[in-house]
Amino acid sequence: MAPSEIGPEDLDATYRAGVSVAAVLDATYVCIGFNIVTRIANALGFKVPSEELLLRAARLLRLFGYRRLSGFWSSGSSHRGMLTARTLDGDPYAMKMERLRYAVVSGPGALAPNIRHAISKGAFDSTPLGAFAQKVAEHAFMVNDDDIRDLHRAHYSDDQIFEAAVSAALGAGIYRLECVLKILRQSSSSIV
Repeated sequence: MAPSEIGPEDLDATYRAGVSVAAVLDATYVCIGFNIVTRIANALGFKVPSEELLLRAARLLRLFGYRRLSGFWSSGSSHRGMLTARTLDGDPYAMKMERLRYAVVSGPGALAPNIRHAISKGAFDSTPLGAFAQKVAEHAFMVNDDDIRDLHRAHYSDDQIFEAAVSAALGAGIYRLECVLKILRQSSSSIV
C-alpha cells in the first residue's frame, strides 16, 4: 500500500520471526507479480475466475509451490538459504525481471518504445493516454468504461491501450520492488 514507507524496522521484525532474506525476496517477487497482474486486470476489466477454479489453483500452489508452477525450476537456478550482499546484487530473479521490462517497454508494439518507457517510469503526460496510465499506476480499480471510451475517441487502439496499461502496471510493480530491494541491500550487511 505504501512502498516508500518500508523501512529497516519492517525487515527486522520479519527476521526476528525467523524469515530468511531469501524468503523475503521470494515473497516480494510474488507480491510484485500479483500487483502487476491485478492492476492490468482492474484497468482492463478482466473477469475473476470462479471460486472453484481459484480453490483448485490454490491446491496446486500448496502442492507444488510458486517456483515449480512459474517455470523457475527449469532455469536450473537456485538461491536457497541466506542471501549475502553479493547475491543481493546478483538477485536471482533480476534477469527475468529485466527480460520482462525489456519486452514491455522496448519490444515490438503499437505504442512507441519511448512512450512505453516513459509510462513505466511514471512520466505521465497530459494526453488522455497519460491520464489513463497514471490512473492505472495509482488507482487501477478506478478505471472504468468511460476512460476506455475517451481513449478510443482520442484515436488510441485497443493494442495501444493495453500496452499503456501493462507499462503502467509494470512500472508500479518495479517501483515497489525497488523499495524493498533498497532496504534489503541496506540491511544485508547486518544479517550476514
